[in-house]
Amino acid sequence: MIELKNLRKSYFSGDTETIALRDVSLSISAGEFIAVMGPSGCGKSTLMNVLGMIDTPSDGQYLFNGADISNYGESQLVDLRKNNLGYIFQSFNLIDDLSVEDNIALPLKYLGLNKKRRKARVREALELVGLAHRAQHKPSQLSGGQQQRAAVARAIIVDPKLILADEPTGNLDSQNGAEVMELLHLLNAQGSTILMVTHSKENAKEAQRVVQMLDGRVVSADEHGSELNA
Repeated sequence: MIELKNLRKSYFSGDTETIALRDVSLSISAGEFIAVMGPSGCGKSTLMNVLGMIDTPSDGQYLFNGADISNYGESQLVDLRKNNLGYIFQSFNLIDDLSVEDNIALPLKYLGLNKKRRKARVREALELVGLAHRAQHKPSQLSGGQQQRAAVARAIIVDPKLILADEPTGNLDSQNGAEVMELLHLLNAQGSTILMVTHSKENAKEAQRVVQMLDGRVVSADEHGSELNA
């Protein structure tokens, strides 16, 4: 599904260059569940932004389903994002003024689905994450775990090929975190490819493969790896 070849990402402030990604090469197959780990500042967030088509590489290739999208324009990337990607954020990123139902339905509006089809899709997603009884509540009326489940429902509403989860349990207690991980496993079992950035070794052990990063490079991309078992 994804092939990164010698990917590089730099940022400039005046004459000063900061290299966030250095010659990253990585393959991700459809249906994989991958965890990305590494210390703060190692490039995890930049890699997530590039994979999520929010940011573009400075050099190298990014192949998505066989197409090199490295030099795609913003309108092309927007079309790819809204049809293929789902995002789960640590801070939930729900809109306070909208109900849970309307938050989840938002990506479908961008796809132009009519109200009847949106309602049906949202109802299915709410039932999947166990929030059908909270559909008309506002995010502020939900617990942290419920807010993250609503965020999961919003991420999967377009039936994305790839789900990007950025510290999805970072703001949750252990019980709610475990419930979110169960949801991710369910989605993976149903065919979704999942890439999860995490600092949690326990969560990373639940992935099929762990990508370790350091100083903007991928230093290992093996099944779990020795560092998790140390």
